[in-house]
Amino acid sequence: MLERTLEKPLYLQLADSLAADIQSGVFPVGHKIPSVRKMSAQKGVSISTVSQAYAWLEDQGWLQARPQSGYYVRSAFAANDPEGEPRLPVSEPEKTPTKVTKVELITELLDELKTPSMVNLGATIPEDSLMPQRQLQQHIQKAARYHIDEVLQYQFSPGYPALRQQLAVRMRDAGVHCGASEIVVTHGCVEALTLCLRAATKPGDLLAVESPCYYGFLQLAELLGLKVLEIPTDPQTGMSVEALELALSQWPIKVVLLTARFSNPHGSIIPVARQKQLVSLARRYDIDLLEDDIYGELAFIGDKGPNSARAADGAFSALKAWDTDGRVMYCSSFSKTLSAGLRLGWCLPGRHFKQVVKEQTFTTFSASTLSQYAVQSYLQHGHYDRHLRKLRQVITENFARFKLEIRRFFPEETLISCPNGGYCLWIQLPDGIDSTKLYHLARERSITVVPGSLFSNSDRFDHYLRLNIAVPWNDKLEEALRTLGQLVHQMSPAKG
Repeated sequence: MLERTLEKPLYLQLADSLAADIQSGVFPVGHKIPSVRKMSAQKGVSISTVSQAYAWLEDQGWLQARPQSGYYVRSAFAANDPEGEPRLPVSEPEKTPTKVTKVELITELLDELKTPSMVNLGATIPEDSLMPQRQLQQHIQKAARYHIDEVLQYQFSPGYPALRQQLAVRMRDAGVHCGASEIVVTHGCVEALTLCLRAATKPGDLLAVESPCYYGFLQLAELLGLKVLEIPTDPQTGMSVEALELALSQWPIKVVLLTARFSNPHGSIIPVARQKQLVSLARRYDIDLLEDDIYGELAFIGDKGPNSARAADGAFSALKAWDTDGRVMYCSSFSKTLSAGLRLGWCLPGRHFKQVVKEQTFTTFSASTLSQYAVQSYLQHGHYDRHLRKLRQVITENFARFKLEIRRFFPEETLISCPNGGYCLWIQLPDGIDSTKLYHLARERSITVVPGSLFSNSDRFDHYLRLNIAVPWNDKLEEALRTLGQLVHQMSPAKG
């Protein structure tokens, strides 16, 4: 029986006990554990307590729920164990700001998403089967049925109040305590980033970014007439504070655009101490930090290492959590977790709130009213966390499988990033391998990848590759990875 006098909740006591049983082999991998009712009777606790314990174990990666069947012990995948593995190198600094190029290849890559026969290892867009389409359909229908007058009208900036309230509640999971009145609902994360940059910069200003960084940041800078300075970045701990401070002392940087949680393409996490240093640095130089947190809710599960998503030091908090004067502009969306087509994002523009609302009011007004009502209903009914739990399980197992297959099929010198979440796998290929050439060869075989050259204005990442792991695992996917490995072997200078 569990001890009711302890401060630790009963469901966590039960979860710890079951986890210990799994580790000791009482419940082997693949074994079905006792039903909720049976466990309730065995332990003398309520069904609700057992359900909470099982949900917690599922979230931590110990159990897998099977519809109409029960809970089973999950396969023992080691999601992320970087100990003893060669690490990807920290990027080199840029000497001067640069203008953006490489637009044509990005356009070509995006066009390929329209081809169903392609295996999408390129764009980090989760496959439809990973998204809660049926539930979303129900809430879209509900919004249209009960709020038809409202959803057929404009929803002006800063957005639907009930949705903004839901978002304010969710922000607490990232360590951000804000009110609904501080949030602006946007037409996806790109509009959120664009509005914030327009509010904080003017054409000709200098934008600092991670190196490598998401190629969309570079294209956005070009559209807004901004110059870009790439800052050295560690694949594990993110942008170098020391390098940024040196750059700030030399260049008139206006905004620093970065990702604190699961960056694209590294998957890096900026530890709390460095996050605080970045905010302090921004305050000292009176600049703005623009945080893209689009992957922030996609932490791998079951990781017990020092960089664990469950770490007590809050290593997975958002950068915005340490903002005290509104100079951190936070942006995110539901594009990676619910639906890209809903085009629903949000931002906390901080001290630029009024300007962002003004910019949005006289451009797009706000996001789709129907999308705002439907997602608000979806969030209100508690579906989102259950969906995220299942999605995290998929990408956790996928990362482990991708890593195993890349080690199996790619040359021995290949290095792989060690993210703790997100959809990106960043790969350093052997010297002499041109990833753009690999992209074209893979394309001929109905496989899309993203060459590393797109993530920088320099040529230092030409032998890197980014892969999307948000795809259901099947024989076709395994064969695609085998094919990529064969192509890399064939392209090796030693083979030439």
